[in-house]
Amino acid sequence: MKGDNMDLKRLLDQAQRSVSSTYDSGMEALLDRMGLEHKKSNMESMLPVLGVFGAGIAVGAALGLLFAPKRGDELRNDIRHRIGDLRDRSVEQIDTIRHKSETMLDAAPRVTREDA
Repeated sequence: MKGDNMDLKRLLDQAQRSVSSTYDSGMEALLDRMGLEHKKSNMESMLPVLGVFGAGIAVGAALGLLFAPKRGDELRNDIRHRIGDLRDRSVEQIDTIRHKSETMLDAAPRVTREDA
């Protein structure tokens, strides 16, 4: 009984694939005869691009790990120090900009009063 169900399921799957491929090829032939072609959806055109992009990311990451000049802990420490330096420089720049803007704001009312 169970074997009969599996055979029936296999038979139905094959029939569905056959009908589907026949429909697809028939539709393509009909469109071809009319001088038209099947319009691809955005997903049909984007999926291959995304696949290649993802593969490129994976290959790049693998090559980066293979040819890394430093060990992982050394690299993480180096990155941590560089981020710290960048943060310190950013804070200094923000303080400089804040000081300049306060100076300009303090000078602005005097200029308008003198011009009036």
